[in-house]
Amino acid sequence: MTLSSVEISGADTHGRRYLLVTLGCFKNEVESDLLRSDLSALGLSETRAVESCDVVFVMTCGFIREACDEGIDSILELEEMVSRLTPRPPVLILGCMAQRYGAGLMSEMPEVSGALGRNWRAELAIALRETLSGGRYEGASQFPRLSDESRTVDSSENATLYVRVADGCDRACRFCAIPSIRGPLVSRQPCDVLDEIRRLCSGREREVVLLAQDLTSYGRDLPTGSTDLARIVADISGIEGVKWLRMLYLQPEGITDRLIEEVAGNPLVCDYFDIPFQHASASVLRRMGRTGSGVEHLGLLARIRESIPDAAIRSTVMVGYPGETEREFESLTSFVAEARFDWLGAFVFSPEEGTTAASLRDRVPASVALSRYDKVVEFQDEIEANRIGSMVGMELEVVVDELCEIEPYDLTGRSYREAPVVDGMIYLKRASRAGLTPEPGGFVTARITGNEGLDLVGEIQEAR
Repeated sequence: MTLSSVEISGADTHGRRYLLVTLGCFKNEVESDLLRSDLSALGLSETRAVESCDVVFVMTCGFIREACDEGIDSILELEEMVSRLTPRPPVLILGCMAQRYGAGLMSEMPEVSGALGRNWRAELAIALRETLSGGRYEGASQFPRLSDESRTVDSSENATLYVRVADGCDRACRFCAIPSIRGPLVSRQPCDVLDEIRRLCSGREREVVLLAQDLTSYGRDLPTGSTDLARIVADISGIEGVKWLRMLYLQPEGITDRLIEEVAGNPLVCDYFDIPFQHASASVLRRMGRTGSGVEHLGLLARIRESIPDAAIRSTVMVGYPGETEREFESLTSFVAEARFDWLGAFVFSPEEGTTAASLRDRVPASVALSRYDKVVEFQDEIEANRIGSMVGMELEVVVDELCEIEPYDLTGRSYREAPVVDGMIYLKRASRAGLTPEPGGFVTARITGNEGLDLVGEIQEAR
């Protein structure tokens, strides 16, 4: 079904204004831009003022309980604002929370005018017709299909360009709800990915960030030998405007020697590996439905660092998984100490509805799980603090993200070591000599002069 195939009689969308609130991860930024593209095709324009909107969209996250709570709070806050308007703009929710709980939300929250889930493109025009006419609309519950249509809108205000190359996941991690929400792995055709990047770079230098639930599996569902992650990375590097190329969500067993070689030999690819190991105990990993062990994980890190000595490595780990013993937890802390990650995200196990792990017995008491979380964070903070001192005096290429309101700094940015949002940042001072006036979206050379907590401080030496 195409957008033009649905008549919007009785509730013409041309000239209407929408407010869009985006929650959750980087992938939702891409999803929101796809929504913007389709709404533009229907004749709507975006506003950032609630009082001037005709319809409100909330792009939700929903793969963990906390994300759903944030979504509900946001909907209630929006309802408080739109309820004062006449006529009241309808509030439509899209994305993972709507996919997972759409029927229940429609039943229990009269504030919600429509729930479209992840397969919203096929139903957007119909939903607008119904809700702008005063009705309600509940989308069909079905797995989304990754659209072949690339987005025409890039809402980012700096150099970072998020590009989703695949959706869904074929893995069977017992704690994760993503496969039940987003379905099996579906890779985009390489030509669609490349065309989108060419169009959205459009003469600008960009940091292209590749996204997927399982990026290392990219291409496995396409005709054998047609492409894989290493190949498309090489192809993207040939596009004019691609200044940096960063990869997120690399499953450890999918990191091949060929991919490491591509990163090592390609000057445009950030020497950055985001690898969600989750745990180091082989027994915990098996209960999670994952492969590997602490020894295997350390072997992978050694291979990466042998080829790329200055590689920045980020990981995520989970504590308090059902049945986790003190000895199994100690294997995790020993692993973290030996791995010496540049960045680490730690999480306490959350029993997510619909997952196998939610029904597991032998739960770790909440107080114990929280204590273990605190220990992992303390370990990692010490590792990061010790690393900061060794970086003073280094010169790094930095992408400028934002103006900084914290004195005495002028800007904030990141080097190859820091992914957007999830890692640290670099506070930047413009050099005193004339002519250096970099702005957000530019690339500069900065000399590291100190730190603010676990974030670096640098002075801009050269604007590129």
